[in-house]
Amino acid sequence: MVNYYEILEIRADSTREDVKAAFRSLAKKYHPDFHPERSKWAHDRMHEILRAYEVLIDDEKRVVYDRTLSHLESLRRPSCRENLKRKASEPAACCRLIFLDLLEGRGAEGVALYERLSSSNPQFQIKDYMKIGDRLDCEFLLAEEYERQKKNEIAFEMYGRIYTEDQRYNYFGHFREEILLRMRNLILLFLETKGSLPLALRSFSQYLRDGLRRQERAFIYKKMAESFLRAGEERLARLTFLIALQLHPKLGGIKKLSLKLRMQRRCLK
Repeated sequence: MVNYYEILEIRADSTREDVKAAFRSLAKKYHPDFHPERSKWAHDRMHEILRAYEVLIDDEKRVVYDRTLSHLESLRRPSCRENLKRKASEPAACCRLIFLDLLEGRGAEGVALYERLSSSNPQFQIKDYMKIGDRLDCEFLLAEEYERQKKNEIAFEMYGRIYTEDQRYNYFGHFREEILLRMRNLILLFLETKGSLPLALRSFSQYLRDGLRRQERAFIYKKMAESFLRAGEERLARLTFLIALQLHPKLGGIKKLSLKLRMQRRCLK
């Protein structure tokens, strides 16, 4: 679970004024206009800061967030881990241990235990042994660890399942934007990876085509156009480029891509 207090660099008992002041300070520090050479990094950082601010400045959202954070912190007591390890033959205890490993930064151990349970029993699913809230939190942390290990297809698939289920249960609420951001970033990575264009298109169509804001969708369509152009698919590059322009006519980087498409058309003639 992302700690919004750490993102805003404030204490858990900070006042609303502290939250506002921290947001203003960090927004100036990380605004993309001040980091032209690292625009994607700055853009993602601003997303994190804005999400943290939106939750902590809202009294109702903050109460729910604090309660969830406190619950997860309680799992980290040393006695809890020892009790779970003594019940290693029980799937429910193993699921709690996976969750605890992920929370405490033992991601590799958590994934290893999860994969061991999955390989020993093809029918194994965490949802059979954990309540919905803990299960979604655990699966999010698993997806995050798979992403950290560069197993991006598995990570995206898990994020996708979580996102789909959260639309039914509405558990994450304000945190759903974080899941969308992770999925968006993985699709951009697929678009930049040779041979992964079909995966990127399928993933975007299945989960994000209707979930992202217009500007975000426009940005991904522009990246698709660039990928199609690299693959020699000039017609598809033009189509996706036009979709990007329809969604957001003032999207950054369109002049450069437009020039490449014009040059490509001249070469084909």
